[in-house]
Amino acid sequence: MFIKKTTKTDRTTGKTYCAHHLVESVRTAKGPRQRIILYMGADVGVPESEHGQLAQCISELLIGEQCIVRHPEHIERLAQQYVSQMVRRLSVPDNHSRSDEPAEFAHIDINSVEQSEPRSVGAEHLMLEMARQLKLPEQLAKLGLSETERATALGSIIARAVNPDSERSTYAWLRNESGLGELLDFDFKKISLNKLYQIADELLPFKDTLERYLEDVECKFHGYASTLALYDLTNVYMEGQAKRNSKAKFGVAKENRNDCRLVTLALVMNEHGFLHRTSILPGNASEPKTLEGMIKSLECHQSLSRPTIVLDAGIATEANLLWLRENRYSYIVSARQDAPSLELEGDLEPVGDTQNLVKAALIKSADDSEEKWLYCESEAKAIVASQMKQTFRERFEDDLKKIAASLLKPKGRKKYQKVVERIGRLKEKHKRISGCYEVNVMVSDDGVTVTSITWKAIEEKLSDKLTGSYFLRTNLTHLGAKDLWQLYNTLRQVEDAFRFMKSSLGLRPVYHQLERRVDGHLWITVIAYHLIQQCLYQLKQRGIQYEWKTVRKIIRSRARVTTQAKMEDGKRLYLRSSTKAEGEQIELYKALGISPQILGTRKTVL
Repeated sequence: MFIKKTTKTDRTTGKTYCAHHLVESVRTAKGPRQRIILYMGADVGVPESEHGQLAQCISELLIGEQCIVRHPEHIERLAQQYVSQMVRRLSVPDNHSRSDEPAEFAHIDINSVEQSEPRSVGAEHLMLEMARQLKLPEQLAKLGLSETERATALGSIIARAVNPDSERSTYAWLRNESGLGELLDFDFKKISLNKLYQIADELLPFKDTLERYLEDVECKFHGYASTLALYDLTNVYMEGQAKRNSKAKFGVAKENRNDCRLVTLALVMNEHGFLHRTSILPGNASEPKTLEGMIKSLECHQSLSRPTIVLDAGIATEANLLWLRENRYSYIVSARQDAPSLELEGDLEPVGDTQNLVKAALIKSADDSEEKWLYCESEAKAIVASQMKQTFRERFEDDLKKIAASLLKPKGRKKYQKVVERIGRLKEKHKRISGCYEVNVMVSDDGVTVTSITWKAIEEKLSDKLTGSYFLRTNLTHLGAKDLWQLYNTLRQVEDAFRFMKSSLGLRPVYHQLERRVDGHLWITVIAYHLIQQCLYQLKQRGIQYEWKTVRKIIRSRARVTTQAKMEDGKRLYLRSSTKAEGEQIELYKALGISPQILGTRKTVL
């Protein structure tokens, strides 16, 4: 066995090409011949002076011999890669496990049986099947992506769902730990790390096209009807300065990382949990100003005609509600303002389930009013509000005590103007509670220095703060209290989606510095969410209420492994097979309507 180099010249361009093949000498009826075993490409991976040693190491690995003098580590590592390629390329499907085929037996040395190259395939196979249900590979081909680009794109998306991490870690995972390459019939060791970075750049220009395609195919696949559009925004913080990213801005971070620049992700979701539209905005984007553009983007959606818009208080400004009414949209929102009246139409009635202990009642309104208001009281929210109120009070009073204590220190600030400025900044810092306090500043006779500071809580104002009650407002005047509250409560799905992307899909923090790379990172996460929702929705329809982390934990133990053994004639038998599905795994496959068989067994004798 040796490595043969072949050189060819293009007659048109005159350019010279070289290729390397692993060949072996065989005896035939016409005499000795050379048989090509493996195409090794233009670059073998080692200098030509080491080709002989590499071929010898490959031969030793194939027959299971150990050389007295070990080969260099880089030779052994490269030889193992080529042996793996040979086993996969030369192997053929083993159909003799079928009941209608005769059994095939072989004499092997049981003491020589070994297993190698275990690769996880369970969760990867599941996500690939979801992508195939949505015909995503075909759509990527229609968009002009090459075979290599399609495989790299699917690898990046599925890795985000199965093993979310940085591109560098994902690259190592695809090459050394995952069997996704076998499932796609693609060798991820042939691409560079930079290609994995670039694939997000290549997918980003097709964002709007892919989103429209995915929402259409999801609707047709499941046959659901959408009547709601749930809209919300979140932001994710970034590591580093991101000075070349025009969207990276300082703002109010959802994770309280106000020391970091942010980017904002806005999304519209239907009541079934599927995404309609997403938008990547600057980190300091004004939430209310984003509504009109996102709602207009839904007008081309064939299955979603004039949906009911559900918003939280941050977006539900008077101007936005007026725009919705003028454009004939129904809406139900969390009110930013107090209701014009507190006179209820009836007694408070339970509107939530046992986990959401909420009572609500409609507020009386004029007969010609185009809106209804709903007063809600939540026991759980009241408990949280009480704890928050106590925390806010303690923080505000502790800071006041620090200012008062500084008046007694020799070098403490005592000048009236400076003390008043400190108190002003403190009130702005604790603006959610400072308005419920009366702060008095005592000055010296000359009016220059402050002698003491006192404060008193105004209990009447405190009782109105963070009470656990809130208002909803809507122009669906024909619905009752329970129906309105349940419609609004669907907005929690968006909050759950944001939380899931951040915790389980590695949405944040963002380590990229370039704008296109940041946008690509978020876009890959959104596509991964589509695949996961495709899976979870089908399970839910069949009564399986699993979260993705549970599904992933159940299914990810399935692996693909190579079993090798020495045969009686001295050759070695290689079997590449997948572990069998069992227990809960089989239940998942049945619920999703996909086969538990992963690739089947392949065998070769060398």
